[in-house]
Order: sequence, then C-alpha cells, then structure tokens
Amino acid sequence: MQLFTFTNTPFSEFLMTSPDCSTLRPQFDPILLDEPVPVNGRIHKSVLDKPGFGVELNRDCHLKRPYSH
Repeated sequence: MQLFTFTNTPFSEFLMTSPDCSTLRPQFDPILLDEPVPVNGRIHKSVLDKPGFGVELNRDCHLKRPYSH
C-alpha cells in the first residue's frame, strides 16, 4: 500500500512482493488493474488523480464475497 501524506513527501511505504525482492511489482496484482508503482523511486500524484486512486477491480478474477447484502 502506498501512503501519501503530503504532496511533496520524501517518504512512501511500499511493500516488496516479488519472490526475490529485486523487482517492484503491483502489490494487488492480479486483483487490481493499472495499480501505480514508483519509477526510479518516485511516484507522481497525477497517476492517482482518477477515481479509485487510479486502480480498477479486475473483473476477470473470480472473487467471492464472504457476505451477501
């Protein structure tokens, strides 16, 4: 999960989820589509300027809701 508290923050938390921790990949792949990841250690706030912080649920994933409403 990325955490932005200020527009010019020098700090962001990002978990390494690749098996060997040498590459940066989206944390919620394949559940979320177009998940922004830092490039060269940076991520620009413009990539989050979309509904849902720029991500979309992957409808091809057959997810089950644990509860019905």
